[in-house]
Amino acid sequence: MKKFKPTACLLVLSFLFCAAEETSAEHPSLKEFQKLHDIVSKLTGELRELNDRVKVLTSRVDRYEQQNDKNIFEIRKSTKKEITEMQNALKKCCGTYKPKERVLTISTDDECYLFLDGEEITLTHPKDWDVPDTVLLPRETTVIAVKGVNLYADAGIIASTDDGYVITNSSWKCTNKKSLGWEGLDFDDSKWPPASYSENSFEKPIEGIRRDAHWIWTDSFSGKLSDKTVYCRLTLKKSKKSD
Repeated sequence: MKKFKPTACLLVLSFLFCAAEETSAEHPSLKEFQKLHDIVSKLTGELRELNDRVKVLTSRVDRYEQQNDKNIFEIRKSTKKEITEMQNALKKCCGTYKPKERVLTISTDDECYLFLDGEEITLTHPKDWDVPDTVLLPRETTVIAVKGVNLYADAGIIASTDDGYVITNSSWKCTNKKSLGWEGLDFDDSKWPPASYSENSFEKPIEGIRRDAHWIWTDSFSGKLSDKTVYCRLTLKKSKKSD
């Protein structure tokens, strides 16, 4: 709060007092002079009293602002402490935060049809083996199923997630026989053979796919006698620790 300064007012009153003295010299009237002098003295006293009151109010405002700043600091400190406690409780209860989805990158030579828990996923480049597709893989996904179509000599399906949780290798199962509901959650693939894979099916690496991923297919994945259409499945682990 800006302090009130009566200096200017006192100067004006002093000027009036001096003018009164000159006036009394020209027109000597002791009674009028005394009256004017009393008025100036009274106003001077009131100004001094007002200035003292302003000082008191200013002091109170300063104390209030200091206390308010202290209260704000305490509120911020308390809020920060509560946030830290909640974060620690979440870590203790649920572990470190994990995204709800992974990123799955997949490619098939020559055509790819992808299913997640029985639902077909629309791909952008399903018929370009050297241009992989990237899709979001929800963490609750249980089954990844892929139908691969080979139109020429060599064949293969290759895929991986960004963290390596999903990767094409012999953990997949592949067959050349289509069964009803083969892509679904409840389908029994226990009699399917494990996928065959080649570490060097193609020399050119696929962008976005991990180098430790393998091209998988059935046993017949090369040459004129290769299977033209295969069905592959991967059942993901349900253990939370594996996530």
